[in-house]
Amino acid sequence: MTLTTSLPAQAATPTLVPPTLVPQSSLSLPVTMPLSSLKAAALSRLPTVLGSVDQVQTLAGGLVTVQLTGEVRRSGELQLVPDGDGLRLSLPVTATFRATPVGLGDFLARDFSGSAVVTAHVTPSIAADWNVGLQVQADYRWTAPLSFELLKGVSINVQSLVDPQIRSRLGSVSEAMGTAARNGLKLRERAGELWSRLAQPWTLPGLPGSYAAVRPQGLSVTPVRFGPEGAGVTLGGNFAASAGLGQPPAPQPAGPLPPLRIGPPPGEGVTLEVPVTLAYGELSALATRYAQSREYPLPLPFSPQLKVRKIVLSTPAVGKLNAAVQLTVRALGLSVGATVDVSGMPSLDGQRLTLQNVHVKTRPNGLSGRVLGWLADSRVQSLVAKQASFDLGPELVQAGALLQSRLPYRVASGVTLSGQVGRLALRSVVVQPQGVVALTRAQGVLEAQVELKK
Repeated sequence: MTLTTSLPAQAATPTLVPPTLVPQSSLSLPVTMPLSSLKAAALSRLPTVLGSVDQVQTLAGGLVTVQLTGEVRRSGELQLVPDGDGLRLSLPVTATFRATPVGLGDFLARDFSGSAVVTAHVTPSIAADWNVGLQVQADYRWTAPLSFELLKGVSINVQSLVDPQIRSRLGSVSEAMGTAARNGLKLRERAGELWSRLAQPWTLPGLPGSYAAVRPQGLSVTPVRFGPEGAGVTLGGNFAASAGLGQPPAPQPAGPLPPLRIGPPPGEGVTLEVPVTLAYGELSALATRYAQSREYPLPLPFSPQLKVRKIVLSTPAVGKLNAAVQLTVRALGLSVGATVDVSGMPSLDGQRLTLQNVHVKTRPNGLSGRVLGWLADSRVQSLVAKQASFDLGPELVQAGALLQSRLPYRVASGVTLSGQVGRLALRSVVVQPQGVVALTRAQGVLEAQVELKK
């Protein structure tokens, strides 16, 4: 992807990269929502009075009959705190009750009050339809007993009186928080948009008329995680991308969402591994620029000097690369031009493109026996072979700086990349008839933003 920044748009026509050369790339899309949204949803289902009692109870084996009235009210702020794989819901409450013996007058009535904290665990889930849900567990607990002694040995248990109402409230809270999580994270919608947008061709920054053809391969989502400020998941997409110049192919329908797969994302941020076809004309110009920078003295009688004028790259056979090195030999006041063919198998040594199993052959046209003898010398052939090697590191650094300068960048409709570009690297090279296919990797701390359709 990065090396195409130096190629003019008209230099080549789109070429197909063999499927075996298209690697897997990955993209991560963090999706978050604030805890305040879940808290607001919970509070919408928690009225000030959580439960009330107005009933007659017979106590002490029928010896005492009392009229019980009272209520349990919210008395503090609702708290949602990360707790293991979910949230801990805490709500302070106060209970105030009055017990009036039936038929004995109000002068024997007694008032009771107490406080406690209702706590429950909120468990997240992701359904098979890619929707997020939250469940407030019904097995909540009280942090302090709300039990009052009416007479010696005769107690009134408030929890047993209001439990059905509290459980009903928590069920309503569970429904509201689940709806808030589903609407806030919009996981299904975002997964669908990411899945379909991955099928669009991406434009590449810095090179008009360039594109990356993208094919989605898979999609996953992490379990819901909670932090002090919010809830979130990370969508991870695998895709195959290949670069080209010219008119991009038409977008292909991505199809329905794949079956739900919960697991870690395939990578952090965005990692692109893109095969780029480097035309022989462009590579020849690059090699020529490197080789033209100096003259080379030959370790031979009369101290001849060798100067490379031009390097022309081509492929004589599948997998092989040939560099036709046009050079000038200067000695004894003479300047003689020659062409030497350097062929071999291309290989990467770090960021330097070299040839392995090199074979050097001088074209004899118009050369004297002395010059042919000079060029046939093994020391000279070794020197010439080295000129078919050139360092791509500076090109990668320049391409990385250019890419960084263009972020944030809209690579496709509804998909924007932003962040910090890290190391750009070459992974491998393969010789093809249309050029050298270089597998490039772009890494960094990058975020993808996907716009939802309205």
